[in-house]
Amino acid sequence: MELITLVIAFLIGAVMGLTGAGGSILAVPVFTYLLRLDIITATGYSLFVVGITSLVGAIKNVVQKNIELKPALYFSIPSLTTVIVTRGTIVPLIPDEIFSSDSLVIGKQTLLLGLFAFLIFYAAYSMLKKKKVQEIKPVFDIKRLALQGAVLGVIMGLLGAGGGFMVVPVLVLIAGMEMKKAIGTSLMIISVNALSGFIAGASGLENIDWMFLVKFTVLMVAGILTGGYLTSKIDSQKLKTGFAWFITGVGAYILVKEFLSL
Repeated sequence: MELITLVIAFLIGAVMGLTGAGGSILAVPVFTYLLRLDIITATGYSLFVVGITSLVGAIKNVVQKNIELKPALYFSIPSLTTVIVTRGTIVPLIPDEIFSSDSLVIGKQTLLLGLFAFLIFYAAYSMLKKKKVQEIKPVFDIKRLALQGAVLGVIMGLLGAGGGFMVVPVLVLIAGMEMKKAIGTSLMIISVNALSGFIAGASGLENIDWMFLVKFTVLMVAGILTGGYLTSKIDSQKLKTGFAWFITGVGAYILVKEFLSL
């Protein structure tokens, strides 16, 4: 099973390299349903692999000078604060059993995976909508930038996800960045937030399989590099549309699995 999971890690990376999205959206379901990890461990592992892979991309963009530090700070300080508080304090306080009746029991895993499914639907919608962020006139607003950062931190802390599909439009529309710099800056923000969230919640993870995490991360990076190489050879827009519909199916599967089987 681990071998299959590691092959999937490479494929997830390839999808990220081709579409610019999909890392945590696919990693969490793989960890949860294929490896049968509990949701806290699955989201913690997701934070680690997304944090490291984003860091690799961020370093590349630092070299290419595609990062703007000032808007990044306005966004990342609130997001960093909320991701640490959420992962280190709020998540451990969520009870294992949230609601129960004679016919229905909703626990921590069901709640978080349900929220994760709706995050997937939002990501799919972001990929499918025709209006591009470049077509909208940006308005620099520090308060909105900080608020969006804080919200992202909560989402990332709870669900181990919330990547470029959320950060890039904010940096373009509210910080007024050009697309290339928004992508580079988002990678830096995501890497800092994800790794901070992982560290904040690490005490709640038992017996972390570091060897597996390293192998999974290395194969994801290899997949990203492969996908990046293939972008010039494949219609990325059609691929992104197909991927959006695919993850919509993943989100639907999660809802059916978690709620209709109760």
